[in-house]
Amino acid sequence: MFEYPDKFTIVSGMGEAKERLVAFDNALISAGISNYNLLRVSSILPVNCMRAGKVDKREGSVLLTAYGTISSKQPGEKIASAVSVGIPRHSEDIGVIMEYSGVCSKEEAESTVREMAREAMINHGILCKEILSSSIEKIVQNNRYAAVISAIAMW
Repeated sequence: MFEYPDKFTIVSGMGEAKERLVAFDNALISAGISNYNLLRVSSILPVNCMRAGKVDKREGSVLLTAYGTISSKQPGEKIASAVSVGIPRHSEDIGVIMEYSGVCSKEEAESTVREMAREAMINHGILCKEILSSSIEKIVQNNRYAAVISAIAMW
């Protein structure tokens, strides 16, 4: 049913709306992954998966995605999400993906996921070439829902 992914991209987006689900959908639009059926997966980047600038898959198809998301309607609250991936030094190894979201700044969220990826690569016994990450924050305003998402999409 699924092809083995050989491409990935890292994205973040934000949205707001009167309803929570619409705010989440607007965050997906902002991140560039709204026109796919997201299948949430856990934390492994496949062997030989190469980074791409954006998703180049048929719209409406299933897109494997590891993501962190949060939404809030509390005025003045700062929400953030972040995602990171440990890229292996050797191409025959897997990478490890980490996601985080919370009531914090994007710097706090990104620092958290980067450290999680470092630790996970060590725990898996994989030498790390680099850690890639993306983060975003939004301050809730006007009694509307705000949502943020950070994701690694694989296809």
